[in-house]
Amino acid sequence: MAEHRERHKELFGNLLLSELSNRCFPRIKSYQSIKTIDLQGVKNIDSAGIAYLAQIKATYSAIQFINGTEKIAILSALYGVDFLFTE
Repeated sequence: MAEHRERHKELFGNLLLSELSNRCFPRIKSYQSIKTIDLQGVKNIDSAGIAYLAQIKATYSAIQFINGTEKIAILSALYGVDFLFTE
């Protein structure tokens, strides 16, 4: 079970510029051993949040995002990075 925790991460809260600026979310390098990121707990997201997720995927291409919200789908399509969030 511990191995599952090391390979799976859940994000919660507001993935917004203000939260990212205040370092409320982990640095990109902390995702090195992660295989899946569950986005179900993301309550709100803006372009900075999409950029944060895109940077994670660009750095660690094997990571899969799961349980993305409708807002994540809409914003990622708007910014042309929706391919990052397909399961």
